Amino acid sequence: MKYSTKALLGIAGLVGLFATGAYADDAGPAPDWAVAGSVDVQTDYKFRGISQNDQNPSPQGALNLTGPDGFYVGSWASTINWQLGGQNENPGVEWDIYGGKHFDLDGTDLNIEPYYYAYPDASLPHGSSKASYFEVITQLTHAFGPLSVQGTWSYSPEFSLGGGTGNWLAGNATYTITDWLSASANVGHQWVQAAKYFDSSDYTEWDIGATATWKMFSLDLRYIDTDLNKSACGFYMATKDACQGNFVATLSYNFALFP
Repeated sequence: MKYSTKALLGIAGLVGLFATGAYADDAGPAPDWAVAGSVDVQTDYKFRGISQNDQNPSPQGALNLTGPDGFYVGSWASTINWQLGGQNENPGVEWDIYGGKHFDLDGTDLNIEPYYYAYPDASLPHGSSKASYFEVITQLTHAFGPLSVQGTWSYSPEFSLGGGTGNWLAGNATYTITDWLSASANVGHQWVQAAKYFDSSDYTEWDIGATATWKMFSLDLRYIDTDLNKSACGFYMATKDACQGNFVATLSYNFALFP
């Protein structure tokens, strides 16, 4: 369950494209194919406000192939620790696979992205619902000078561990302060059909922070929190204080393999 820090770093890159005029006619044609990636470490990997690694540091990596006409495919992986059934590091790996297409709607970017969250080493009792699940993510992004705003809707026909249908609505704003520093904030609301049957509920999450870049490196610092108490949090994550607010730092190295 990748979280918004990764998404926010991607948004910062998209803001940079708008701010530097990469979509302008005089910027030159983009290459038909490109391969890029990133490696990073987070002090606490959070997905939609909830810790996925028992509030411990998490190394991560991604590889993306972009093609002509806005098409792309990619994969992202991270260490996690859900402590399912009281066992540490079960599952211990999240491996996401995704693809999609960007559409230019008269200056607004529409991104439609099928996304699969896989937990290949999850050990669950026989007959249990699967941890892995699928979402369709739809995003609209528009830049107003140095300010970029984004709206996201994610829909899952069957949320992780038999949660039933899931929906996530979120809004993000990113402001480019200088060519190396941006500030951003996110607010989202998650609905999961089965939450009400386990003394839980839908919830709101939010974060605010800043991202600094230097050459191929970026450092993101932000505060992340939810409105879930400890009891209601247990439906979404059983580890201690998983829904509690805290500061998260992410150090990333971004690289291009081709061209």
